[in-house]
Amino acid sequence: MIEIKTGQEIELNNVISFRGKILQGEIDKIGMDMEMKLCEVGAKRNGYPITATYGVDGTTLDIELLLPIDKNTGNIGNYVFKKKFKIVNAIVLSYIGNPNGLHNACNELNKYIVENNLQPITVGYNVTKKVDTLNIDNTEIDVYVGINPNIL
Repeated sequence: MIEIKTGQEIELNNVISFRGKILQGEIDKIGMDMEMKLCEVGAKRNGYPITATYGVDGTTLDIELLLPIDKNTGNIGNYVFKKKFKIVNAIVLSYIGNPNGLHNACNELNKYIVENNLQPITVGYNVTKKVDTLNIDNTEIDVYVGINPNIL
């Protein structure tokens, strides 16, 4: 199931961010390292990871991984602390289903953007809202794309 909403906003306080080019199989390793570094400074993850893919070159991803956390940690090693993460005037694709189907749902979002002459100003940020380990087909993911308000 998909639903597209306009004029949306997301705002998170205290996130730790990784941005870089990695092999596809390394994203879990980065996430685990982030969690370990957070433990070392007495912080905890405060929600599901958020991902944004800026580009793909073969098996290499240009990706950003954001983890909402419970407190200000400052930068930790290669990870950048962001006091606030915010996207305003976003178009949001709300998706419920198997994560493997998200790519097709995002194609629908892109089609909507083109058909409505909207101008994206951010990449899509995948925000996982719910993971049902007993039924992966009930996973809930929102994809936020910031839209240029002057084009509406």
